[in-house]
Amino acid sequence: MHQNKKDKVKDFFRKEGFYLVLFLCLCVIATIAVVTTKKNKSLGESNKEKNEFTLNIDEETSEAKKQNAERVEGNQSDELAQEENEVASSEEDVNVSTGTNTQVVFANPIEGVVSRGYTYPKPQVMTDGTSRNIRGIDIYATVGTEVKAAAVGEVKEVSTKVEEGSYVVIAHANGLYTKYTNLSNDIRVNVGDRVTEETVIGTVGDTSKIFTNNEFGEHLNLQVQDSDGKDLDPTTYFTFSEE
Repeated sequence: MHQNKKDKVKDFFRKEGFYLVLFLCLCVIATIAVVTTKKNKSLGESNKEKNEFTLNIDEETSEAKKQNAERVEGNQSDELAQEENEVASSEEDVNVSTGTNTQVVFANPIEGVVSRGYTYPKPQVMTDGTSRNIRGIDIYATVGTEVKAAAVGEVKEVSTKVEEGSYVVIAHANGLYTKYTNLSNDIRVNVGDRVTEETVIGTVGDTSKIFTNNEFGEHLNLQVQDSDGKDLDPTTYFTFSEE
């Protein structure tokens, strides 16, 4: 009887022990699963934050690059506009549109005295008894003397005539033209050239076949005309000494 009770107790613990071990195993497995899930979740959130952080950096870097590119482009545009303004300003300095009211101060193209004053349109009697209209004034200067432009302007004509010899016509910003005649054939400018009062356009010559140096002495003939081609008294714009 006593032996049967012992056997029953052993059978009970044997069966209950199996279930207990099974329960403990299930608890361990469940615990591992929970811990693993939490780790995976934490790792996923960490990766997400990292990706979001990286994305934000990329976006900020891209935005910074964009702003830098826009800043560089803006600076280049400003520099280009400044260069264009400087070029425009330079062109305005030599604007020779006729009919303007721009103030222009003429400088004497050569140093010398007036050997023949302005008489046009009154004709002048020549040594052969004929009368001729002489335009402008004659300034005494030896052959070979350098002749400069009277002011900033543009060369409009370079040619030769029997009466005037080799000559140059320059247009100025105030709508006036200056004309330099009896030059040598060694003219140093061409039509379209931009000149200043420092530009040497040629030298005094002996090319006029009518108003020759033999009759009028070595000279430069200087004329001033308005935008309509009307002759004006050069002494109004230039200051020369009289003989």
